[in-house]
Amino acid sequence: MTATASTLPFPTGRPSDYLPLQDEPTFDAGQHLALEIPTETTDLATLGYQEANLDQCASTFAVSNAFRILSREGVAAMRHVCEQIYHNRNANEGTGANRLGSYARGAGYRSQFIRDFCDSPELAAHLSDIAGIPLGRHSVPAVACGINYAPEDISRAVDTWHVDSVAFDIVMMITDPTVLKGGEFQYFHGTKQEGQALLGITGEEGVDTALPEERVVTIPFPEAGFGFMQQGTMIFHRACRLLERADRITMIPSFEVLPANAPDSTNTINMADWDDPGICPELARHEIWRTQARLESLLADIALEDQPADLSARINVAIERLVSFSNKLQRKSS
Repeated sequence: MTATASTLPFPTGRPSDYLPLQDEPTFDAGQHLALEIPTETTDLATLGYQEANLDQCASTFAVSNAFRILSREGVAAMRHVCEQIYHNRNANEGTGANRLGSYARGAGYRSQFIRDFCDSPELAAHLSDIAGIPLGRHSVPAVACGINYAPEDISRAVDTWHVDSVAFDIVMMITDPTVLKGGEFQYFHGTKQEGQALLGITGEEGVDTALPEERVVTIPFPEAGFGFMQQGTMIFHRACRLLERADRITMIPSFEVLPANAPDSTNTINMADWDDPGICPELARHEIWRTQARLESLLADIALEDQPADLSARINVAIERLVSFSNKLQRKSS
C-alpha cells in the first residue's frame, strides 16, 4: 500500500520566533533512510477496545515495536540539525506546564532537512503499509515535525501520561539510547479511558503519576535511528523522567489519514489552546482543507432525488468540524 493523496503543503513563510538554520545537510532518502518493518505490532482490540471504538478509527493498528527508520548517516545528519534547533526551541509551555519539559514544535519551519524528511513519500508509503491505511505528513506544521529534548530539570518527566491530539506518529530516537538511565517510553496496556480513569484525568492533559506496573509496556530502542509507530489518539503513553542527566533527543513526526475527506481525529479544539506561534492559523488551514474535500465529495454525490432533510444532514456533517473550530476561535477572542 502507498499513500494515495498529497497532504496540505506547508504555509508560506514561518512564525518570526522560529529561526531558519544556516548549516544543515540536504535530505536524501536513499542516503538517510533505512526503513525496516516492525517485527511486532499490537491492534486496538488487544488493548481492550470494543467494536464501537473501532468503528471510529480508520485503522485497527495500535502500536508497534521499534524498527529502523534512519541510516547511520541519517542519524548523524538529524542529530546535527536537532542540536542546532535546541537553541531555538519553544520558550513557552505550549502544551501546558504538566506536559513536555523541553521541546521544539514546528521544526520543519526551522530546518529544510527535517521538512523534507517528514514530507518523504518513501516514509509515508512505509508507514501506510504498517498502519494498513493511506497516511501522509500531518497538515498542521506544529505537530508534523516535533522534537523532544531532555528537560533541564530531570525531576520532571520527559512527557507525562497522555494521549495525542493527532492520530498517528512515530517516536524516533536520535541520541544513543543505550547510555540512558531512565527516559523510557511506555504505554498503558489497556484503553485510554481505563488509563485516564486510573489517574483521575480526562481529555489529553498529562499527569506524572504511576500506573500499575503489570499494565505498563516499555518499548526498548536498540540504537539511535530506531523508532516505533502508534495511533496516538488511542494509546495512553508517556516518556519517563531521566535518572541521570544525559542527552536525550527524540523526533516525533505526525501523520494524518488521507485523502483529505477521510475521517480525521485531529483534536483542533484542544490544540487551539496551545500557545505555539502560528498555531490557530495552522489549525484553520487544516480544517478548511479537509472541509473543502468533504464538500467536494458531497457535491459529486448529490442526486436530484435527494430529500431536503437528508441533504441538510449531509451538509452539516461535512461542515460541522469547521463550524466547531470557528466557534472555538470566537470564544478565544471574546
